[in-house]
Amino acid sequence: MKSFQATASSNLGITQANSYIYSFATTSAQADSRTNTYTPLSSTDRLGAICSDDSLRIFDPSTLQILPDGLISKVNNGVTSIKRFGTNGQPCSIFVTTGRDGRVCGWDLRSKKRAFELRAPKGQPLSALDGNFELNAVVAGMEYEGIGVGDVSIFGWDVRKPGEIQMTYSESHTDTITELRFIPHAKSSSLLLSASTDGLVNIFDTSIPEEDDALYQVINHHSALHHAGLMDNDLYALGTDEKMSIYAFPDPDPEVTQAPPFVLGDVRETLGCEYVVNVLQAGNKSVIAAGNHSEHWLDLINLNNAADKSSDRRNWEWRADNDNRVRLVGGHGEEVVRDVFVSEGANVVFTCGEDGMVRQWKGQQDGDVEMDGTKSAKRRHEGDKIKKEKRSKRDG
Repeated sequence: MKSFQATASSNLGITQANSYIYSFATTSAQADSRTNTYTPLSSTDRLGAICSDDSLRIFDPSTLQILPDGLISKVNNGVTSIKRFGTNGQPCSIFVTTGRDGRVCGWDLRSKKRAFELRAPKGQPLSALDGNFELNAVVAGMEYEGIGVGDVSIFGWDVRKPGEIQMTYSESHTDTITELRFIPHAKSSSLLLSASTDGLVNIFDTSIPEEDDALYQVINHHSALHHAGLMDNDLYALGTDEKMSIYAFPDPDPEVTQAPPFVLGDVRETLGCEYVVNVLQAGNKSVIAAGNHSEHWLDLINLNNAADKSSDRRNWEWRADNDNRVRLVGGHGEEVVRDVFVSEGANVVFTCGEDGMVRQWKGQQDGDVEMDGTKSAKRRHEGDKIKKEKRSKRDG
């Protein structure tokens, strides 16, 4: 098994006790907006992190030192999510955050001031967001704070008209939205994937204002969803119970028979882990970030499509043997890793977690691992609704 060692760590200047760091965003150019694949970090690229003290902290990835003007306090009251907002293939200068105060804020990294502010009706709490710079579009989904089935909406704005909500989908989910992701497709540049703790993955065509007509496909994962996204042109769904399935990208033609899902089941049993952070798309490779807080490690594990040719039905298999597994030795100790960013070439890995730290990891030799770069989305658990509450450490 190949190992990465922690070469630097930082709390990014957080002074509040029992704080932790939710997730990353990067200014580096996005090579593939569908899978969050990024170009290599340059000397001018920066990482940003949202923290449980409601701050956005922008830092130099080479040193993990926060920039002199890199602290933006109180970006939201109860910040929940961060995304970059920029042109594909170009570095970005705007990060977007959202939170339980019902606001979506675009932050200009040059001036450290708000570029725009969007508001949900009645200040409804928001838990997930995404943006499509080419469409001038930002979407955000609600966090459901009640018990049982509720009314949950996805809102969409044109950032050129921040005072007007352009889109509201309110009938397709009944619980907290955990993932929103624009997934440009050959048939449409405006497809949006949503996932929720109601167990549904929905795909909408956001160019269509009427929700019934916009709903392109519904997938029932039968498990509260933690993350969902694209993987080698298929769709993956990962539940809060760590059960994972892979679905063929849906064909809108009702006469086309949809392939059955490839069910991987509870990946903790297969991988010997206690939780999964997310699926990372590393160039043309899919990588699972899986952790074990009891044994203090985080592993990056290849998941390959073993079909003989691209026209064959998908045949996904773990490549969990030692030759295809990278261990971040020590992880974040007994605490859970919340997000992972892998620079292209996998010479450097960045993690953040519930210990309130950011860590930088490197292999013992350059090129220790042949993986291209990607970023995972924020860890969201069903019931993870109080920002100060540590996520429970489940038995494996």
